[in-house]
Amino acid sequence: MSDDKTDGIQKQIDGIDAEMYNLLMQRTELVKQLADGNAVENSLGKEAAVIKKLLRSHKGDFPEYVVAKIWREILTASAFLNDKLKISLYGQEHDNSLANIVQDHFGSYVDYETYSSFGQVMNALTSHDVQLAVIPCDNCEINQKPWWSALSAAPNGERLQIIAKLPFIRRKEAKDSEEVYVISMSETDKSGSDISLLSVEVASDVSSSTVVDIFENAGFKGVKVICMAASADENKSCLLEVNGYLKNDDERLGRLDEAVKSLSIVGAYAQPVSL
Repeated sequence: MSDDKTDGIQKQIDGIDAEMYNLLMQRTELVKQLADGNAVENSLGKEAAVIKKLLRSHKGDFPEYVVAKIWREILTASAFLNDKLKISLYGQEHDNSLANIVQDHFGSYVDYETYSSFGQVMNALTSHDVQLAVIPCDNCEINQKPWWSALSAAPNGERLQIIAKLPFIRRKEAKDSEEVYVISMSETDKSGSDISLLSVEVASDVSSSTVVDIFENAGFKGVKVICMAASADENKSCLLEVNGYLKNDDERLGRLDEAVKSLSIVGAYAQPVSL
């Protein structure tokens, strides 16, 4: 390729870079007009829908995984233009695995603090010292007790909800990666392809497979018992996942077997994408 042609192509690239930057600044000004209604704890479902729509229309040689990552950075930075995102993490101080997942999803513009107990993590959230809390999905120490049953209400009466399961953008070649739940003081919005979480109380002699059968017989799909632990009243408490964005008036809840003593919806998250 001649030097003149190379210079011409480079000028076009430089022009595109300048246009991309100007468009990003225009987008930022429009986001600011939305005031604080774009807080990340309320918009993760909408952001997931945006990214999935973008990936469905993706064409060309640029890696779709990188496209998704770029948009995640833009969306999170836009949600916190005036107030930096702060997160409390459950884990050991020198264990960076959870921090890596958090930064991979929410971007580099995020502050986090690690706590060694579940209570400290949640207290930072309910005290409004942070906007989000992050805990590992698979953790023997906290899963021995039904922590999910405490999500129905915070001490001040506000509602706690699981709003995301990370990683959201996953590499197909990455096997058995660690997963975390993101907890907020408010529920997330629909993404169009969601999984709901329920805290379910059953009799002590009811097995996890029976719980799955009860919910499948009531018409639920994708039923999965994530955790099961003894509750204070000698029953068992389950953290259950089902397909769809579930609301309290769902008619299927009225079809459940009497073995279900009580239940509450404790969150929903957008189904992850694998690239």
